Order: sequence, then structure tokens, then C-alpha cells
Amino acid sequence: MRTILGLALAAALATTMTDPARAAPRTLAVPADKGWMHAQTRLVLRPQVAGLTRLSLSDSTATEHDVTAQFESADHATFATLYLFHSALPEVAVWFDRARATLEARDLFRHAAPASEAPIAFAASGTTPAALRQTYAIVDGPNRSTALAVMPLGEWLVVLRMTGRGNSAALDRQLTDFVAALRLPEDGAARPAAPIAACPAVLAYGRAKMVKPETTDLLLSFLGAMAAQEKEAEPVPASSRPWCREGEPGAGYAAYRREDESDGYGVAIQDAGRVAWARLSTASQLAAQQREGERLVKAPSYAVTLSDVDGRTMTFPSFTALPTPRQVFDDITKQRPLGSALGKQVTIDAKAMQ
Repeated sequence: MRTILGLALAAALATTMTDPARAAPRTLAVPADKGWMHAQTRLVLRPQVAGLTRLSLSDSTATEHDVTAQFESADHATFATLYLFHSALPEVAVWFDRARATLEARDLFRHAAPASEAPIAFAASGTTPAALRQTYAIVDGPNRSTALAVMPLGEWLVVLRMTGRGNSAALDRQLTDFVAALRLPEDGAARPAAPIAACPAVLAYGRAKMVKPETTDLLLSFLGAMAAQEKEAEPVPASSRPWCREGEPGAGYAAYRREDESDGYGVAIQDAGRVAWARLSTASQLAAQQREGERLVKAPSYAVTLSDVDGRTMTFPSFTALPTPRQVFDDITKQRPLGSALGKQVTIDAKAMQ
């Protein structure tokens, strides 16, 4: 799940914004014979879960927004990794798509065969099939099967990876038992999940060039990003168009949008909840409203922001037209953030603005 590139990216983004404590995962000091409860979701991870022993607990943030727990059976035949994180895009289908792509790209599982033609929707809690899972058979090596499940937990997501020496059917039963033993609270707002599909048509991208940053536009970008993030976290009506995959995934990222969106999208970075957004800038939206029916004096620009799992928003250089997902990925991995916002605190990097 957490690839070297993904961890390096998270660390680089964290340290860039003057928060070196978040550069490396910290161990959560929990006695081996005691349960641990996540304060924000009330999820409890007991010392033993469905016959597997909890070996470790860690957090890549300072606020328990990206927690990892390792489990293993007494005979070392089965091991599992549970990830609990908060994403600005809490969509099961999106993160299952990213987790599955990451799994299938690993050399260890490159020749693994899915046990079912498509991922299976199931109810991790309650009766709504709001979660997705997939089991694979492995043709060589000591491990003969691996499995993946992504489950909603309010605004949070639980991702479970399990690998074992038994066949795929046996591992699927173990995964089912493990999920049942977690006793996830029922989410009354959860919607049935379905595997994500490619968008009906690819967006039209212009010849996007980076825009020299301006302080006013930067502040407006923060306001727009935070407003959009709050909107994504709200319960979604059943009539809303589903999310789809925009274009072809790249190495370490893929773009997603709602089917009826045409002026922006999100780029899911790796598989751990971080999302870069490309949207028409707030300044351009305001200008369009003020001059409706008239030709704009200033050409529109597209803002690029990154939403981290701890609620932090980082702003990067904007573009003169809708950039491609590759341009967005390069922007956040190669350019210095112009500033960051967490809650009501906004920090602008004077060096990056020069």
C-alpha cells in the first residue's frame, strides 16, 4: 500500500511546510495486551482481531489522521495491514481504485489473478453494501493469496490488506471474519458502492502554462479550496452523478471527477488519501460573475491545491488553462508550495512568491 514514492512524497510535502515532526511515522505507544481507540472515529483495535495479533501501531501525522496497524497470525501464515485515514475525497470507489492499482503494480503481486471478475460490494457494517473488496490468487511464492477491502467510516476510510499461505477462498473468509470483528459503527448516510469506471469522455486541456503567483489570487485560492473541501465532505444526494476516472492513470497518481464536471478534477496521490485539485480559480470565478455576458479583461486561471489528510491545504503555482493530470502531479512534486492553510491559520512562503 504505502510505496516508497508515496512515503517520500508525504514526507517532502510535510517538511516543506515547516513541520518536520510529520516527516516520519511515529509509533503509538500502546501496550501489546491493551486495546486502542481512535479518538475521532471511536474505532477500537484490540490486541487480537479474528485470530490475528496486533504487532504495531503508527501514525504518519501528529494528530492520528493517517494510522497504520499491523497484524499477524500465530503461525505466521496470515498477516494483515489496516490503514485508517481522513481524506478530502472520502469516496470508497476512488480509493479502492488507487489501492488496487498500487497492489497490482507490485512485483510480488504482478501475476496475481482476481478471484472475481469485478470487485465485490459488501456491507462492512449495517445493511448497506457501501464497501468494496477483491481477493487474488497468487501463482508462485510462499503466499498463495492476497485481498484488499476499502470501507467507509463517516468522513474517514478504512483500508485492509491481507495476505496468506492459504487459497483465495480461505483468505476471503478470514478477511470477512476480520471485518466483522472490527465492529465498525453503522453509517446511516452511507451509499451503495460500485467499482469506478472511466469517464465517458476526456476533458479538453488547453496549452497550460504556469502563472506568476500573486498574493491576492493565492488567498482567494485558499478560500475556494476550503469551501470546495467542505462541500465534498457533505452528504451527497443519491441523484448526484458518480465519480469516474479521468484519462489514463500515471505512475503514482490518477485523476477523478464527477461525470458532469468539465472545469476541474482531483488527482489522487498514491493510495493514502491525499488529493491535488485543479479547478477554475476563485478570482476567475468572481470575475466571470461580475462581467457576465462581457469579455473578461483578465484571462482565467486554474488553481492547483493539495489537500492533506490532516486538513491542511497547500497552494501551488496556477495555470493559464486547465492543466493535464501529469502537469498537476509535477506541480505538487517539483514546485515549492506557495503557502499553506490549516483551520484559520494561513501561512504564505515569501521565498516561493519571489
